[in-house]
Amino acid sequence: MAYRLVEIAPGNKSLEYLEKRITDDNYRGAKSSQHNRYEMQQIHFILSSFYKCSGMGLMHIRTADISKRPFNLPEESIYAQFCDMVKRQAGIGSQDAMRKNLFVDLHRMGLIDRYDKHKKVADPYAKTNIRYVGLTQLGLRFINPETDLLGRQFIFTKAIDRLLKGFINVLLNIFREYPEIKTITLYELMFFVSGVRLDSNESFSFSIKNIAEAVSLMQSFNDMSLVQKRNVISHCESVLVPGTFKGNKTKQRDFHNWKNKIQQMFKLFEQTAYFRVEGSKKDPKLCLRADTGSTDQPVVFNRSAKAKQGYFEFHDVCKTQGFELHHVVPLSWAESPDHFLLLDNYKNMVYIDGYNHAKITQNRSRNVYMTNRNENLILSDHNENTIELQFEYNVRYDVSHQFTMLDYNKQLTQQLK
Repeated sequence: MAYRLVEIAPGNKSLEYLEKRITDDNYRGAKSSQHNRYEMQQIHFILSSFYKCSGMGLMHIRTADISKRPFNLPEESIYAQFCDMVKRQAGIGSQDAMRKNLFVDLHRMGLIDRYDKHKKVADPYAKTNIRYVGLTQLGLRFINPETDLLGRQFIFTKAIDRLLKGFINVLLNIFREYPEIKTITLYELMFFVSGVRLDSNESFSFSIKNIAEAVSLMQSFNDMSLVQKRNVISHCESVLVPGTFKGNKTKQRDFHNWKNKIQQMFKLFEQTAYFRVEGSKKDPKLCLRADTGSTDQPVVFNRSAKAKQGYFEFHDVCKTQGFELHHVVPLSWAESPDHFLLLDNYKNMVYIDGYNHAKITQNRSRNVYMTNRNENLILSDHNENTIELQFEYNVRYDVSHQFTMLDYNKQLTQQLK
């Protein structure tokens, strides 16, 4: 099908990209939680109820739909009681929905682990026959009575970032690196920002390699008049209709389903420690919270240049075209205001080339462990996916401060799961 978007504003790069995107079967981007609607309080109640029923042990869950087996086996009785409690109090979580939808998201968030019949932890994204479920350390910290509301919000933010494969970190980087961007609209996120490649295993024809490219497309989109932008949205809405396409579900195009996914993401973002949503329900805009935390030591989320400037002064390096400042342990992993300040520190930064920065983003920003090979720095994850940054060529820093950087990284990562 010819979409003819480029005819609305010939030569506009954002329309060339968008037209290419909607011809791809994966036009909606990476898989995420577009069908589950929940709030932080509901998740907190689910996990607290789980702890009341099973403590730190494993819960034997139902393994078949109620429609196929209406009764519960004896070993599933605790699970049935748990689901009844949650459904009655939180309004979500039938036995089928809990195991097929909510538990899947909670596993991908890192708040629970799911296990097979041998009590081996399953891959969060693999199709596996699940028999048991248990709380993780992150889940336990989330429901700990000593964790205050703000601390709980930080942990929930970290969990959402995991669920969305590092997307919160992408948004934080856009807002912090591009001061001219005050808000991100629903359609800017839907059309362009959601195209940033977040998983090395998910590469689409329209994948955007880094945030600089996403920002460039957003700017190109906003170069058009308001009427032209409305025409783009209207045109997409009129042609991306399932009934007009031949073939299976994969071949279909559904504008409203795609938009629903982004609306769900906005709902999740609004519950994080970093963002708020402004504007109307029809035209929401995402922006950074100004600050939060205690009155004597606020946590500044918006464009504070102090930590960034500290890196250049500490290492006595100059800004170089093609290089980008990178937080080794991402800001989105903070679990409290104090933790955020530790992460937003020049000792947790490296000045690296854009290519390797993009590779780290595609690994969901999991290359958080720093070691060295002589003057080169090595960033790796739990699965030993490593990126070696050659001194001067890929990374700019003062070698005399290498021990300080390595030691600070060790302190930050020693308690990471």
